[in-house]
Amino acid sequence: MNDDLKLPVLALYPELHEQAAAALGRAFINDPVFLAIAPGVDDTTERARILGEMFRAMLFVQRRTGQPAFGIIRDARVIAAAVTEGAGRASVVDTVMAGVGQMPRMVRAIGVGGIRRAMAIFSALAQSHPHEPHLYLQTLGVEPAYQRRHLGGALLDYLRAQALARPDLTGVYLETATEANVAYYSARGYQVIGEIAPLGVRMWRMFQRVRG
Repeated sequence: MNDDLKLPVLALYPELHEQAAAALGRAFINDPVFLAIAPGVDDTTERARILGEMFRAMLFVQRRTGQPAFGIIRDARVIAAAVTEGAGRASVVDTVMAGVGQMPRMVRAIGVGGIRRAMAIFSALAQSHPHEPHLYLQTLGVEPAYQRRHLGGALLDYLRAQALARPDLTGVYLETATEANVAYYSARGYQVIGEIAPLGVRMWRMFQRVRG
C-alpha cells in the first residue's frame, strides 16, 4: 500500500496511550537507540513487546508532566503517534520523579542494566537541545502496515502548525538515529545542526526553523 491516507491528527487521551505504546513498539523494532538499550533480543515479536512496555512508561511520564501526545486513528485504533514536549519542558529530576512508579515495569522489560543505558541516553539528549525556544518531537512512529502513506508527514505538518501559531517559538527540534530518516526530515524542512553519540549510537540533531 502506498496511497496516502487522509486522516486527521488528534490528541491522544490517556485511554488511547495503551494502543499508542503498542503501535510505537512495533514501529521502533529496528531503531538503533532502542537496540542499544535492550540488546540481544533477536525475536522481533518479543522486541516489540519490550519496546511497547518502554513506550507505556514514557507516555505515563508525559501525562504526569503535562506534555502532549498526538496521533492518527483508523477503525478505532491508533496507527501513528507522536510524543512531544513544549518549550516548558520538565527537568530531568522532575521527569525521573514522575516515572518512579513505572520502575517495576521497566525492570521487568529491560532490567536494571537497560534502565541505566536508557537514562544515559536520555540524559545526553536532554543536554543537547537548542537554546532557542522550540517544540520537541521526542518520538514519532507509524504502524509498519501503514508506513509510506503520509501519516508521519501529517504528524510533522501538525507539529509545524503548532509552532507557527506561537510567536514565542522558533521551530521544532528532533533527533534521529536512523540515517535514512535524515533525508526524510530534510525534505520536510529540517536541517542537521549537529551530531551526538550517546552509548556509541550516532544520532543526528535536526531543527525545523519556522521563524527568526
